[in-house]
Amino acid sequence: MELATFNVTAAMSEAVSEVFESMAFLVAQPGEAEHAPEKGVAAFYTRLPIYKPTPAMIGLVVTQEMALEWAGAMMMRDFNMEDDEFEVMDVLSELANTLGGSLLTNLMPDGCSFELGLPECRHIGDIVADKEWENSQEFLFQIGNKGFYLTWEAS
Repeated sequence: MELATFNVTAAMSEAVSEVFESMAFLVAQPGEAEHAPEKGVAAFYTRLPIYKPTPAMIGLVVTQEMALEWAGAMMMRDFNMEDDEFEVMDVLSELANTLGGSLLTNLMPDGCSFELGLPECRHIGDIVADKEWENSQEFLFQIGNKGFYLTWEAS
């Protein structure tokens, strides 16, 4: 089964909706261009390798501001970058892992298995200028009027 042959748009939207609603009680929907993150904004980039059924990569690109909000919603406390950066990165890694599992569950026929790698999260200085996912398909989503990206690259 080649993941590159799948149209992931519908499965990606379903996974995002399910995961954000169940994990953070947030309503995420396909994004509008005017809500896309702007150049010069600090962000986190979390990527998750998929090993089976075929190699692929899913990524989560979120502004630092949104990451703090999401961590707060999920952990029910306030977060700040000075004290909580690594904990925020853990939350984003768990979100990426759950999104990857949900996406593959939505894509693959019942009874088929998949294998995910370990998520890797890092801080990037500029969400536009420091873009590391040039070869990936980009999906814009938003929560309220704030946008974030999920990326998909399949071999």
